[in-house]
Amino acid sequence: NGSDLGRAINYGKDVDRKAISGSPIVPDTLRLVKEDDDSVLYAVTILKAQIEPGTVEGGQFVAGASVDFVEEFVRCCKEKRFTVRDFKYDPTQASKSAMLMEQMQVEVEGMKTGLTRWCRTHYGEAFVAWMHIKVIRVFVESVLRYGLPVDFTAVLYKAARNKETDLINSLDNAFGKNDDTGDDEDKEDYHEFVLLTFDP
Repeated sequence: NGSDLGRAINYGKDVDRKAISGSPIVPDTLRLVKEDDDSVLYAVTILKAQIEPGTVEGGQFVAGASVDFVEEFVRCCKEKRFTVRDFKYDPTQASKSAMLMEQMQVEVEGMKTGLTRWCRTHYGEAFVAWMHIKVIRVFVESVLRYGLPVDFTAVLYKAARNKETDLINSLDNAFGKNDDTGDDEDKEDYHEFVLLTFDP
């Protein structure tokens, strides 16, 4: 500073070395790692500690004390409602993570292939079993409604998309609809024929 030229300067223990202090954060190390709707993750590098200058007392050098920056940095961050997590860089961890990710992708692809093959194999069996249950239910409900001997015809209709209601109304008009059967809540669901929907 040019204004200090010619002035007396104090040295050693006569100087207040704590009057001016800088930030322990290493310049240009703040990096945005990840951001979502709830939180933001930053990475920053700070100095771990510093050793205060020593002094000479009675002809003996007295080493300066160590000042921990990490603890003070964490405290200041908590005051600002930031959460601090330690991160120790391991040069070999990146390669290990890449190898692990590749191995997991191979395992996932293998499991996906096996699961797809299993589903294709057993889908037909499950579908046939489902249809058998539907047929048994048609038989049981028809016997319970019309009695013995068994005399009914089971028909499978494939309705176009969004035409299911029109099909049911057409069947009601063809076979008739008994409005006096059942309670008020059941009138809408009752038909003169056994109706089972099937939506695979």
